[in-house]
Amino acid sequence: MGEVHLARHSSGRIVAIKHVRKTLSLDPLLCERLTDEARILSRIDHPNVVNVLEGGSDREGRPYIVMERAFGTPLDTVIAEGPLTRERITGIMSQLLDGLSAIHAAGVIHADLKSSNVLVDELDRVTIIDFGLARATPCDDIQHEIFGGTPAYMAPEVLSGGVPSIAADIFGAGIIVYEMLTGGPPLARSLPAMVLLNLRMHEPVERPSSRSPDRAITQAIDDVLVCALHRDPEARFANVRDFADDLAEALAGWEPGFDDMPTVHKVAIPTLANLSPTVVQKAVTESATLVRPATEEQIITRALDAASALVAAREVKAAAKTLEDALTRLTPSDPTAQITPNVWRIQTVIAALYQSLGMKDHAKRLARLATQNAQRTDSVVAKARAITVMTQIIADQNRIARGSRQVPLRTRKR
Repeated sequence: MGEVHLARHSSGRIVAIKHVRKTLSLDPLLCERLTDEARILSRIDHPNVVNVLEGGSDREGRPYIVMERAFGTPLDTVIAEGPLTRERITGIMSQLLDGLSAIHAAGVIHADLKSSNVLVDELDRVTIIDFGLARATPCDDIQHEIFGGTPAYMAPEVLSGGVPSIAADIFGAGIIVYEMLTGGPPLARSLPAMVLLNLRMHEPVERPSSRSPDRAITQAIDDVLVCALHRDPEARFANVRDFADDLAEALAGWEPGFDDMPTVHKVAIPTLANLSPTVVQKAVTESATLVRPATEEQIITRALDAASALVAAREVKAAAKTLEDALTRLTPSDPTAQITPNVWRIQTVIAALYQSLGMKDHAKRLARLATQNAQRTDSVVAKARAITVMTQIIADQNRIARGSRQVPLRTRKR
């Protein structure tokens, strides 16, 4: 029902503006839903949930929402690229469930939780987006509500006409975790087929270990997912925190298959709610002490770790500076010597940070350098990832150049 356009604020900040399509602008129910979306989002303040900056109506009376530009790749696209390591699954899962817990704590049901509504950026920082079907709790008056969703992620009781609930969101989150483990949801079916399945059958979903036997998924993980995806909402986890704790414990004891595949350094970002100033200072101190580390891998790994903590604390400029310093340390003193090609790992992240800061020329330059260096490696993953980052940055900048407009923003106090 909505359209989203990128725009550039006068400060250089990139934002996303969502409004009702012109063809639907006369529908009072749809306009009301977008207004509700702005109101609902304003109740949530969490680093893993898209942040609304302003809501209102334009000169034609159409409601709109101005949101922070959420950077990243949809999680379903990330999953489609190949099996995820335990570390990546654990990091993404932790942030996803932290964000969902904050949504519920604010008295909100997302009601459309699926992997395409979860963005993962270059630091594996997670952002939950698209609250077009969200509703405040309790959902008692449902006569004028809009129901929808994606069949493969909808809880059985919702498919059967029930009201979305915390239990239904837990079901959707369970499907996403199932996808990360096996490469796809347990029930990728059409709506009519899934409705019949849920009305006529009572068997539990196929266990992840049966779906992907070569991943060596443990009984403990199976049990957690079977509970989260139980057909009876009363038999699921009582809340997201319980789900997160049990899943983290189960994943800690898992040694997955395919871990010999080429990997890219990824860091699980701690949530802002659990990040103390001491942790941030420690990250900065550690990055500053890397004067003569033993290897280039130490420089890269520690710098990315430090930048991750700073980004989680929304210190984006400091994160970029930390990575720039690491690049300087990796630059050979001999002008005739070549820099290690592994700097592409740092350069792609700096490019993404520059893009988020509105430094488009710097972002494009670093993305191109990252691509050139990745081409010097033997890693297919490195080449593909660097090219993807460059393509995304250029595409974003082209979209803004074609249709951007400056918008005044009234940021809400934090």
